[in-house]
Amino acid sequence: MCGIAGIVQWSQSRTVRDQVGAPPPPLCLIEIDSLRPRLDELLRHRGPDATGTWTANGPEQVLLLHRRLAVMDPAGGGQPMGNEDGNVQVVFNGEIYNHRELRVSLESRGHRFRSDHSDTEVLVHGWEEWSTALPEKLLGMFSFAIWDSRNHALFVARDRMGQKPLFYSQLPRQVAFASTLPALLACPGVMPQSSLALIQTYLIYGYLPPAHSIYNAIRQVVPGQWLCWREGCREEGQYWQPAGGDEPGRGAISGDDAAARIRKQLQAAVASQMEADVPIACFLSGGIDSGIVAALMQEGLRSAGGKIKTISVGFTDTSFNESGYARALAAAIGSEHHEFQLAPSNGALDTLAWLMNYSLGEPFADSSILPTYYAANCARMVAPCAISGDGADELFGGYDRYRAMLLLSRYRRLISTVLTGALKGRLARRERLYRLQAGAAQRHWAGQYANMLAVFSPAQIRDLFPALPARNAGLEWDRMDLPSGPTFRQAMRLDQRHYLPGDVLWKVDAASMACALEVRSPFLDHRVVELANALPGRLILNARRGKLALRPAFGDLLPAPTFRRRKHGFAVPIGSWLKNELKGPWQDLVCGGDSLTSQIARPGAAEQLLAEHGADLRDHTHRLFSLLMLELWYRRFRPQITAD
Repeated sequence: MCGIAGIVQWSQSRTVRDQVGAPPPPLCLIEIDSLRPRLDELLRHRGPDATGTWTANGPEQVLLLHRRLAVMDPAGGGQPMGNEDGNVQVVFNGEIYNHRELRVSLESRGHRFRSDHSDTEVLVHGWEEWSTALPEKLLGMFSFAIWDSRNHALFVARDRMGQKPLFYSQLPRQVAFASTLPALLACPGVMPQSSLALIQTYLIYGYLPPAHSIYNAIRQVVPGQWLCWREGCREEGQYWQPAGGDEPGRGAISGDDAAARIRKQLQAAVASQMEADVPIACFLSGGIDSGIVAALMQEGLRSAGGKIKTISVGFTDTSFNESGYARALAAAIGSEHHEFQLAPSNGALDTLAWLMNYSLGEPFADSSILPTYYAANCARMVAPCAISGDGADELFGGYDRYRAMLLLSRYRRLISTVLTGALKGRLARRERLYRLQAGAAQRHWAGQYANMLAVFSPAQIRDLFPALPARNAGLEWDRMDLPSGPTFRQAMRLDQRHYLPGDVLWKVDAASMACALEVRSPFLDHRVVELANALPGRLILNARRGKLALRPAFGDLLPAPTFRRRKHGFAVPIGSWLKNELKGPWQDLVCGGDSLTSQIARPGAAEQLLAEHGADLRDHTHRLFSLLMLELWYRRFRPQITAD
């Protein structure tokens, strides 16, 4: 696990073409000696163990930089790594779990390996053997870049589910890439320019979905995609994406058969991800997902008499503390358990500012990035590598919103009528009903789902932010090429392509790599994903609960109460802090005369949200936090904002 960055400048004869007939701007040659230390500084947190660079000054100017977190082959896995004559160079972030099998295959084809068991070297020789077909051979989480001086080609690729980020910026004679936005913004010619449309996208979703970033000139490599700039032209390919739908005949699979197949496939995924040359731990929340992973890890070590290390993080606010459940589960599976207790409100704003400056580089409205960062810091004290249960909710129907989509598909008109006069009760209940009402007001599934999830709904955008363009949430989703099936399966598939890489995995990578912690996720093994997406909907969820397929598959491994517990998100009491210790700092940042919010919102709109939240009239936690992160981004990067 590492941080990577690079830049390639082609000569006048090999101009990178983006728009036919567009006149190329003057070429600003790379000042490698000044750029290298700046990139090294900005990526140091992702790889504290070593740094490496490779440069070329021929027909092209090339700089490849790598910051290393040494997990596999510490002695032989240094990067950038080249082939025998050095005309192929790679920088790589991630892990290739089937590298040993690929090495055997490549050696049988005559390739010579210099390292003992580095998974990076598989990419070097794999490119020589398979060219652009390389990514589809790989089992793992990865983003990497290959420079091939033989045909003046730059090749980049990202793993199937988007666990490892990769951003790039293309100019007429230049391509730059990096693991993080702050590092990419340090490259010459890459400007911090955004638009009102991108800011509106952020305020609706709370994140920037692939392939967007908050910057006009910076894109994400989409999960399951490769890009290649060769001889001045760009090629691209989508080698994989989540598929599946409820096709006729699929219902024939039995629950017992599904349980056996899930058990076997997830066992294989866990086993493949336990290989490392450093200690590995497992996050344990006390819930189903992390419990399954931890139990399978312990099962794999039981014959040898070993114990896995499990980690839980609790908070002094008892309503956000699950450490007791984790402790009981650790005792049941027999792990060596490490428990940490935190009072995270201390320095929360400073932590968010640091993450923005070095790890995020764009606004991000998911406040669980804070506890994720705190948990990663604690885990790093135990091991430099940890395994998590990320992805299970999106694959096996763990979110309440999927059941809401099932109910809307059956009773939308009734729900809309009943909710009109039923928005009463506790604040948390009222907020859930507000979202369900917003979904019921839409006829198409994409509009229903988008209105239930939106941080700021389209109506709120029009009311509170008159400077932003008006558009209907869900239109982008409606245009996506999704498999057929029930609306809740459409929503799940959408989350796999949109929410999972844009929010969940982006958060995990940004927070964990800020602590130089590698996080692996067996549920995101693409073979597990394909199996889950092939299951009939009746084995995923019903109107009462989700994760139906996981319960029979792993019921013998976990205590029965684990499967009966209500899902509890990993969170800190941001809503309470915004009424107390964070209220003043929030007002200073968001309501100041030079804030971005003051430029795009109607007068008094932000203050109104804070007042309603403080009086418990509405729970605006998500909206207030989104504006806080917008201002932290704006203050740090001072982007130019364009109208489109």
